[in-house]
Amino acid sequence: MPSGSLTLLEAAKSGSDLLHDGVVETLIQESPILEMLPVVTIKGNAIKHRVEGDLPAPAYRQVNATYSRSWGSDLEHYWGVTILGGEVFIDNFIINTMGNEWDEKARQYAKFAKAMSRTFDADFFDADGTSNKFKGVNSLITEGFGLTVGAAANTANGGTLTLDDLDIAIDLLRDQSMPDAMLLNRTHRRKVTALGRTSVSGVSLIDVGDDKFGRKVNMYNGIPMRIIGDNITGTAILGYDETRGSSSVCSSLYFVALGEDKTSLLLGAGGSFSVKDFGETQAAPGHLGRVECYPGIALWSQYSIVRLQGITNT
Repeated sequence: MPSGSLTLLEAAKSGSDLLHDGVVETLIQESPILEMLPVVTIKGNAIKHRVEGDLPAPAYRQVNATYSRSWGSDLEHYWGVTILGGEVFIDNFIINTMGNEWDEKARQYAKFAKAMSRTFDADFFDADGTSNKFKGVNSLITEGFGLTVGAAANTANGGTLTLDDLDIAIDLLRDQSMPDAMLLNRTHRRKVTALGRTSVSGVSLIDVGDDKFGRKVNMYNGIPMRIIGDNITGTAILGYDETRGSSSVCSSLYFVALGEDKTSLLLGAGGSFSVKDFGETQAAPGHLGRVECYPGIALWSQYSIVRLQGITNT
């Protein structure tokens, strides 16, 4: 990862609030995306980004001739954040009969953090900017902020994943030699692992590395393969439910380049991540808490993410 990029995990280490730090750590443990994404903090609710548009046109000229003037242009757009959170309520009966007050609170906050991480992971891909959500990478790629290529040599109706498909997608990340991560489902991981172990005689393209918590992660050609699991309802986030051409049983995997100038997590209010425990309430017989943050995502370069779509389970 580029120097100077601070992840949410590293940012949480500077805190002194155990409840806050525990919620943030649970979020990150449950989400490989939040674990890896570098954080860009903003004071307001959006940040302006300028990218290079058209280039000027150099030309050759004859002696005593003049140039036709030209100029370059820039494109401007804004990356914004939204509000994600909710309230944690624990009935007095649970606190008084089930055990230690702080153990019960920790259990409920951990459950809520897990739900938040699954919600964010699903929206990282599929959110479309409606229902108070930010725009996910699928919408942003469609708008030209990323790249896409089809499986089975870009077959119109999708097909079986191959090593050539992976290499073509990797080469589209022109800003760096190799991606920082591959985001995929468990079936993809098995297929890539099988291809990497058997397709090249005498050489294995599969290795094993570690994540931020020391957990083992399979790697393809040096690229960590990070498994994207289920959403809050238990449905696979990267399931075989996408349509490509005449096929409606396709899926996608993603190569990402991470960094403050590539793919990053936005956090509004200067990076605020609020975890508050209000104690017992007068309005209801229980203890109330609230977890809230202002997240968004930014694709600073068109070459920071590639979607390899149209993958069938064959």
